[in-house]
Order: sequence, then C-alpha cells, then structure tokens
Amino acid sequence: MGEITFEQAWAYGGPLMWVLAFFSVMALAVVFYVWYSQARSICVPDALDRIRKASDPAAEGGRIADRMMASVDWLADIAAIAPLVGLLGTVLGMFQAFGGIASDVSAGAKPVVLAQGVSQAIVTTIFGLAVAIPSLLAYAFLRRRCQKRIAEIEAEA
Repeated sequence: MGEITFEQAWAYGGPLMWVLAFFSVMALAVVFYVWYSQARSICVPDALDRIRKASDPAAEGGRIADRMMASVDWLADIAAIAPLVGLLGTVLGMFQAFGGIASDVSAGAKPVVLAQGVSQAIVTTIFGLAVAIPSLLAYAFLRRRCQKRIAEIEAEA
C-alpha cells in the first residue's frame, strides 16, 4: 500500500481543505486568545473593577460571565462544523468517483478506479476530524477553566 503525502492529500481534498485550514487557524487563535484573556492575573482584577464601577453589579457580573463563556463556545462551534465540512468533502468526492465510473463504462469494471476515488474522498473527513478533535478537547479544558474564573470572580465580588 503506497503512502500518501500531505501535498497529495491536500490536492485530493479540493477547495474544502481551505475551509478546514481556516477553521484550524481560527481554533488556534481562539485558544490563544482565551488562554491569555482569561489568565487569573488579567481576568479577575479587570472583572472586579468593572463590577465595582457598574450601576447594577449583578447584571454586570452576568454580562462578564456570558462574554467569557461565549469566547470559549467558538471552539465548540468549530468542533461541530469541521467534521461536517469533512463529510461534505467525502460526499462530493464519492459523487465525483461514481460519476466518473458512470460516464466511462469501461472504467466501471475496474475496482481500482472506485477505490482510488473513495480513498481520495475520505481525505476531507480525516482532516475534518483532525480539526474537530483538538478543538473539542480545548473547548472542554477552557470551559472548565472559564467556569473556575467565574467562580473566583463571584467569590471575590
């Protein structure tokens, strides 16, 4: 069985690979943003200052908590969408493989043609999962960290 290079896999995946690349860069950016912005030394003093200055401290605390959780929720969205984009690439690839066989009856007799089309189609699903799984792990970790920061803010407020 021949091994496939990253460049070949990228070419097999087609234009949806760019969408998955965008999601992976976005997920990484969200992780860095949340990691930095919700560091205890930055997040807690800033939130306490805003709560003290607010005319309605309870409402301001709720808004702060909502914004903190919303920034983490981006990772859950990416983790949900990336596999669907990969699946879309697989379905489009399968359509293309079977369409090629249907248009050339002599090629349809060769299982190698179908196997090549299917293996090419599955590449986007693999990349979609490769984006989704780390995003979901980061979401779970950062969600717990965010909840901890919110509890710290509530305790100190």
